[in-house]
Amino acid sequence: MHRSVFLSAIAAYLAVSIFRVGSAGAAETSAPPVGEWEKTVAAAKKEGVVSVYLWQGGNLERAVQVFQKKYPEIRLSLVGGRGSGFILRIATEIRAGKHLADTCICGVTSPYKILYEQLKAFDPIKSTFILPEVKDESKWWQGKHHFQDPEGKYIFAYRGDPAGTRTFYNTQLVNPKEFKSYWDLLNPKWKGKMIAIDPNESSGGWRIFYYNPQIGPEFLRRLFGEMDLTLSRDDRQSANWLAVGKFALGFFLTGITEGKGQGLPVDELSQHNMKEPPALYTGPNGTIALLKNAPHPNAAKLFINWFLSREGQTALQEIMNTPLDQVESMREDIPKDPVPSEYRRRSGVDYVPMFTPERMDSTPLLKLFKETYKR
Repeated sequence: MHRSVFLSAIAAYLAVSIFRVGSAGAAETSAPPVGEWEKTVAAAKKEGVVSVYLWQGGNLERAVQVFQKKYPEIRLSLVGGRGSGFILRIATEIRAGKHLADTCICGVTSPYKILYEQLKAFDPIKSTFILPEVKDESKWWQGKHHFQDPEGKYIFAYRGDPAGTRTFYNTQLVNPKEFKSYWDLLNPKWKGKMIAIDPNESSGGWRIFYYNPQIGPEFLRRLFGEMDLTLSRDDRQSANWLAVGKFALGFFLTGITEGKGQGLPVDELSQHNMKEPPALYTGPNGTIALLKNAPHPNAAKLFINWFLSREGQTALQEIMNTPLDQVESMREDIPKDPVPSEYRRRSGVDYVPMFTPERMDSTPLLKLFKETYKR
């Protein structure tokens, strides 16, 4: 054999060998320990059911149904609800000694206050992680798993949506280019021309302002005390008033996206034009937890691993993103195409997570409001 041909053959052989070794290594890192996954799947199929309590809405049920198609031998028992009433149902069952839920896909406030703080109702969810791709924190935003509880064990935040400004305007009365900072909203020209949802009615949006280190209490002091702000507890009426031009600007209103889609002169100030960092929140159903004494522990483990896997989180994003709702997984290794570019997380942005315990407390915000609001 000619020397050059011989060397080429050796090089080709080595390249194939290296590729095979690399592929084998990759397979090893993406596969669970030998036998553990198979045993869990078999045990889950033997249990035959997994009981998932979840916050209804936003196509979450449709996304979760993908699990049923993948594992038809395991009946997916869904119990849905909204708000604190949904969590109170779980709490009532637990207090009655009935352990009916395996896992809870829920929000942040009520699950934390009632199920975590009061009832100690959760087992560490990390104990269920089998798949290396779920365990591998480098696959998630900021290279780590995110939890709501301070121990970092129980309430897993799988969803992280940039919050937007939650500041809306009438397009016939306001030039959005005037706003490069939230502090521009305190321009005297807008005095008496703004409407907002009463903090006593809904404080979630206001907390985004209060706990942002570059906005904070001083901004709210001036907004409440100097700007002749109109407050309302009627979402629909407030949005209508903004659309007809009774007010130029509005805070924390709902129905604006729908109104814009219907051709009404309303829109939201873009977060990307503001110098202050945006908030990051999980939405009403962006956490998952494992209940103590889960009646179907293996099925719960299987479901949690699937839900947090690339497959599960990809399905979640594809199904839950609609013109009216934007959802982004904390996983960074899945396609982000379903999330509109305006609403995606961006690299290099110092987001302010709103799902941490210290940022869920509305008490100091409401105290400041009571002391400073003038109308």
